[in-house]
Amino acid sequence: MSSPLRYSNRERRVLRLLYAVTLAVLVLFLLITARTFFRYSTANRHIRDSNAVLQELEALVSGLKDAQIGVRGYMLTGDTAFARPFQLAQPMVAASMHRLDSLQRAGATNLDLAPIQDLSRKVLKSIQDQFLAQRGLPPGLHGRGKAQMGQTRDLMERIRAEQGQLATALNKVRNRNLGDERSLQPDTPLMLLIYSVLTILATGLLFWRLVTALTKADKAEAEVQRKVDELNKEVRTREFAERSLKRVLDSSPSAIMAFRSIRDAKGRVTDFEWHLANQESERIFAPGGGGLVGQRLLVQMPWVREAGLYEAFLDVVETGEPYEATRQSVLRADTWIHVHALRLLDGFVVTISDISDTRRAEQLLAEADRLAITGGIARTIAHEVRNPLTNLHMALEQMLDELQPGVREEIKPYSEILQRNMHRISKLITDLLESSKPKELDKQPCAVQGLLETAVASVQDRLGLRKMQARVEVSPGVQSVLADPEMMGIALTNLCVNAIEAMEEGAGRLLLSADLHRGHVRIRVVDNGKGIPGEDIRRLFHAFYSGRSGGMGLGLTSARTIFNAHGVHVDVESTVGEGTTFVLTFPEEADSPELHTEAPGG
Repeated sequence: MSSPLRYSNRERRVLRLLYAVTLAVLVLFLLITARTFFRYSTANRHIRDSNAVLQELEALVSGLKDAQIGVRGYMLTGDTAFARPFQLAQPMVAASMHRLDSLQRAGATNLDLAPIQDLSRKVLKSIQDQFLAQRGLPPGLHGRGKAQMGQTRDLMERIRAEQGQLATALNKVRNRNLGDERSLQPDTPLMLLIYSVLTILATGLLFWRLVTALTKADKAEAEVQRKVDELNKEVRTREFAERSLKRVLDSSPSAIMAFRSIRDAKGRVTDFEWHLANQESERIFAPGGGGLVGQRLLVQMPWVREAGLYEAFLDVVETGEPYEATRQSVLRADTWIHVHALRLLDGFVVTISDISDTRRAEQLLAEADRLAITGGIARTIAHEVRNPLTNLHMALEQMLDELQPGVREEIKPYSEILQRNMHRISKLITDLLESSKPKELDKQPCAVQGLLETAVASVQDRLGLRKMQARVEVSPGVQSVLADPEMMGIALTNLCVNAIEAMEEGAGRLLLSADLHRGHVRIRVVDNGKGIPGEDIRRLFHAFYSGRSGGMGLGLTSARTIFNAHGVHVDVESTVGEGTTFVLTFPEEADSPELHTEAPGG
């Protein structure tokens, strides 16, 4: 829908033309009026200047005449009363000449006033000389005074002639300016009237357009307000949808992130920038705060290139093919992740899920199946071996009872060998059955501190004999686990015995520690023994496998069976020549889970 303030092209051209013509007419009449007024003012000023010059010339000549008459009366009568006009005329003449100089410098006339001013000075000096010469003489005209008086009269005639010429010229100028003034006198008000009328018309026209524009603006404002209300409603709807989506994303236990591509001048992808990140992503990849949105992938997580994930994400963006993989973290050997990436516009969205618990559960199920098969085989072997073994044992005892004492003593070494081996075979069968038989548990809350201290106490004699040390460390917040205390004590004791056997006498250091890891209680059994090669770690819990001479290889198998019954995941970390660590992760949540700050990617 178009805005009410939107004019057509034709209306716009008409409005522009109307405004331009109105402005041009106003400017034209303003210039004409200003020019007329200027000419009128100039003519009026010239008239005033001409009158002022004429008045000053008249005053100059009048002053000189008064001075001449006063001195002449004084010379003829000797009466000092005639000297009064002479005295008054002198400053009047000086003031008139000064004003004439000022008028000429101001441009009041372009006539040359210097001759009449020079003559005036000569006349005034001549009169003064006459007055001074007459002082002290009797009244009357004497020879010298008479000559000076004639000279003064001649100068006055010349002044009057010069005054007449100047007056004639000034009158011509004044009459011409008077004519201009009379001709321009009606034009100036008329121009002002026309300009005022045009101004009123233009103002009215503009006011009408302004009212029209304001009316349209009111309609446009109402239309804009309606659209603003619609936009606000849409914004509120989108904000609600975004908040709902964010709540959904933030409730996900997986890290969900969206990225956009950063390209160079040639269009090649050089990095990715976070566009969206849920709460789990912020917790995992930005534990220090500050947020991820706007950050660069390779800056925040440089390890993705080493892990091959960057190339996988780049392939998703370039080809559009989704990427999905289950892999082990490069940062933690006990962490497994599932990565799923899809292209989104010029970027991608990726979901990273920690599937370590699922993997552990699968391993426990696989281990349970393996132990079930092993148990079936063990029971079959035990059944098939125990019957003939029992017959051998009974036959040996019967034979020994029937032999003469002398013969019995002769074959005693051989009979003891047979008895020891039969007892050993019987014990092996019993241990094999115990190691593979599912355990019946009596689970109850057990203090972790107590379990570890009990396990250390059970091997304290071995530690003392081999001159080794052991200690227990439990982190704050670790309280209890749900376990069968007797069976868990046996399993932990087997781990401790295995650790003691692997350490050097007199230098062994055994550590049992407990902490919280991602909501689970985690127990570590650490030794500084000879370590286990990587290829042997996979066989560590298999029956009859032992890393030391004389061992039957059933202790760790039995411990593993107990841990599996409790749902405890077992990880082994070992470095040859440095020692081995057994990591036991319990399924029960801890009271105060530790924040997980390691990146799950790998």
